[in-house]
Formats: sequence, C-alpha cells, structure tokens
Amino acid sequence: ILFLTSTVTKSQEFSFGFTAGLNMSTISSANNESGLKIGYDIGGIGQYKINEKSNLCANLCLSTKGQQYSNITDNQNTHAKVYHTTSLYYINLPILYQYMFKDIVGLEIGTSLEFCLGGNDKSRIGNEPWNTEKFKKGTYSPIDLGITLGAFTKDLGQSAFNNIFIGFRYTFGLINIEKEVGRNTNRCASISIGYIIEQPLKKH
Repeated sequence: ILFLTSTVTKSQEFSFGFTAGLNMSTISSANNESGLKIGYDIGGIGQYKINEKSNLCANLCLSTKGQQYSNITDNQNTHAKVYHTTSLYYINLPILYQYMFKDIVGLEIGTSLEFCLGGNDKSRIGNEPWNTEKFKKGTYSPIDLGITLGAFTKDLGQSAFNNIFIGFRYTFGLINIEKEVGRNTNRCASISIGYIIEQPLKKH
C-alpha cells in the first residue's frame, strides 16, 4: 500500500488527508506456488513537518493482500488446471521518515504494523464453480510487521489542487504469517494517489 503528504504553508507543522491506491501482493514461501494478486488500499494520512526537507508520516488504511496461482493436477490420467486465490484483509499502520531531494520528489523508509482481519481461500478445477473457504481463527498470524521503502511526488496540481500527491511503496514482511506450512511472508508493491485536506492543525 503507498502513502505520503506535503505541508501547505511553512507555519503548518501537521497535515492531514486521505489516499487510495492499488497494490500487487504475493506470499513468499518455500514452494514456488505463489503469484501476484491485485488488491486495493484506502485510508487516511497524517504528517509532521520536521524541517523544510524532512517529515514524519503515518497512515491508517484498509488493505487487501494475498496471492493467486494455478497448477496442473493429474487425476486418473486426466489432466486439469486448478486455480487458487488467497485473500487477506489488513488494517495497516505504516510510520515512515520522508526526505525531499527535490521540490516535488522524495524518498521514504520506515516500518509497517499490520493487523489481519481475516481472509479466505478460493479454488476451482477448470471451469467448475469456485469453492470458497473462510480461514479459521489462528490460520494466519493476527499481526504482521514489515519494512517499507518508497518514493513520492507532491504538489502535482495547480492552484486549488496543488495538494495532490502520488507515491510508490514496497513492503516486505518479517513475520511468518502461516507457520504450519513452512515460512510464509507477505510481499507487497503499491501505488497510490491522495489529497491533503485544507486547514490542517497549526502549532501555536
């Protein structure tokens, strides 16, 4: 998922806004049966301006992750293609340090704390209907922790719309989210767009 912001005036140290975007995620595991899954993220953003070049940024968002893949099964000399989709739903709280190299371009690094709300696994053989199975409590780790790297732009618009920003982030999980089948960790690349709400809090 990917989030960032800009300070509207020099006197404003706190800024708030909202973001929405798409992500491509997978679950890295010992076996090779994993593939990219398209998801989304949506939420809010807050930023504290340290100085003209540096910011602290925090997001709170809903994000969908998981994986999808297919393989060929051999049943009584009959070959059939089997499709698998794993969907996981998270509340994400990334906290990042941002540094501006140019007026509208910057880099960011930090950590992301994620809380799993649940998920499901869908599978089907050939053109048969999908079979959906909700995960039982404890199937996946309720908490994930990751390292996030990103790049962003800001002030892309003109006049009243100069608080638009776009960013790209990559997060790699550190926690084994499914211990029963080896080591499995989240991997997620995201791109997002957002807007800073006018009249953020000012420091007096």
